Amino acid sequence: MERSCLLIDNEDQSASIEEIEREAKKNSLIIKCHQFNVGSTMEPRFLTNNVIDTGKVTEEFNKQFSNISFDLIAFDWDLDDESINGVELIRIFQQEGIRRSTPKLLYSGVLKIKIEGLLEEYKSGKVDFKTAWKHIKTLIEINIVDFKDRDEYEKSIVLYLKKNSPILEEILLKELRSNKDLKFHGLIGALEGKTFEDVANTIEKRADIAESFKVNLIEQATAYLADIKYYK
Repeated sequence: MERSCLLIDNEDQSASIEEIEREAKKNSLIIKCHQFNVGSTMEPRFLTNNVIDTGKVTEEFNKQFSNISFDLIAFDWDLDDESINGVELIRIFQQEGIRRSTPKLLYSGVLKIKIEGLLEEYKSGKVDFKTAWKHIKTLIEINIVDFKDRDEYEKSIVLYLKKNSPILEEILLKELRSNKDLKFHGLIGALEGKTFEDVANTIEKRADIAESFKVNLIEQATAYLADIKYYK
């Protein structure tokens, strides 16, 4: 089975992608990686006044990857922008319902230094507890599957994809997007008549509809299998 991942970084990650694919072969895996460069001066369409514009980022992400499902998205902490880092970008993705169920990994060569600096600032009284806690609380709430140093994240991606099977919702999204022009006819009124692509986009953003969809799908599949058994 081919697995897929996306690297979000402000620098070109072609060398890392090659490393991931080589490491995957050593582990009897096939991993196809994509990259999305955010914060680089080589990608000015994501910037407004030389600052990352998250509206442009999410819009372009949806344009480039709307029909691609990922088993893992890895975010670089340091996007070379004082106002937006990988943690904040993950939070925005979650808030906007972008790849809500896709596992996310955070990597950085400077995170330990930044956390140590934050604790030192709190200790010396340069920042209050509320400010320090805000940063730490955000790290807790973004619900990442792992954090790795930059020099080890390639192997960590391979190890994660080797140890963890695709989650049900991601399998459904992949199948829906592979048949994006078909239309849905089922018992969920909010999805009736929508293309499979629209269904995928809806359940990706709406956790409540996603749960109804999965339950409905299981119930209909069970009924279908029971009918087959009965008629045999």
